[in-house]
Amino acid sequence: MSSTSTPPSTAPGGALTEPPNADGSTNNTIIETMLDLEEIDKDLYRSKKLWVPLGARGVFGGNVVGQALVAATNTISKEFSVHSLHSYFLLPGDPSTPILYHVERVRDGKSYCTRTVRATQRGTNIFVCTASFQVPRPNALSHQYPMPNVPHHSTLPSQEDLIRRLIDNPKIPENITDLLKLQLEQPVALDFKDTKRHTFKELTNPPVRTEQSFWIKCKGELGDALALHQCVVAYGSDHNLLNTVPLAHGSSWFTRRGSNSNVTMMASLDHSMWFHCPFRADEWMLYVCETPRSGDDRGLTFGRIYKEDGTLAVSVAQEGVVRLQRNKSFDAPTAAKIEQPKL
Repeated sequence: MSSTSTPPSTAPGGALTEPPNADGSTNNTIIETMLDLEEIDKDLYRSKKLWVPLGARGVFGGNVVGQALVAATNTISKEFSVHSLHSYFLLPGDPSTPILYHVERVRDGKSYCTRTVRATQRGTNIFVCTASFQVPRPNALSHQYPMPNVPHHSTLPSQEDLIRRLIDNPKIPENITDLLKLQLEQPVALDFKDTKRHTFKELTNPPVRTEQSFWIKCKGELGDALALHQCVVAYGSDHNLLNTVPLAHGSSWFTRRGSNSNVTMMASLDHSMWFHCPFRADEWMLYVCETPRSGDDRGLTFGRIYKEDGTLAVSVAQEGVVRLQRNKSFDAPTAAKIEQPKL
């Protein structure tokens, strides 16, 4: 964390977003709007905003994870802070219908509290999450994996800049250019900077790899409540993590937009997170993703999110449906050909 930043408040109590102004407008960032919930009864909340990414089957999974954590956090005393959550995606979310979040107060202890959240639409469970909260103990002994040595975010172009360059590239087919223009119009709440500079050849014929990393932060500035920053990272942690699996089979987000894609379906099955220390989600953090295994139409991924000063702040694990097919021009590598990443 830079020396000029303000540490997040470790007291998560109170509203996580600012109330509307007299004219109904708000000063909230895009991400705060995506996370905002309406309390309709005790331990019962309703979504206000749902986002479907371009080409997705339903509501963005991080949208649901983040809102579920907001609902759970709203029922917790201010001295507690989330340290882990474990969730399952049961059905795709329908963006035309608000999601209801039912919070069950499983346990309230002196050091730990547990909440289970069921997300429903039209009376059907679409998502379930259990989150555990702890009274922080920042002075306890600790250790961590070191942060990888990657290019600094200040030297890298943004995702939007890369998309604009592709749009202006005469080698890009018109159908792909149209998709890229649509991508720029998406209400993406986060900024991304890939740590690897891809050549056009690598985009069209990506090398096989089992890891990727990128800098990430939310757009705009947030308040100081740690709970808000945790919910924002819960939202953002679902971005690009499962996309690591196709990389191990020579497929990237760019090639999947073409007619010769070997990926026929991708969807998250579960999502787990561990929060290790306070951080700010409106400052650049490094998201390191890797995939140790895929098979049976599923792919397993792990993620580590570091603060800029190298502190490991969050760990993530996710398994998802990843259906791959062999194309005539595509020979999927075997596990023996893939080296263990040295992260």
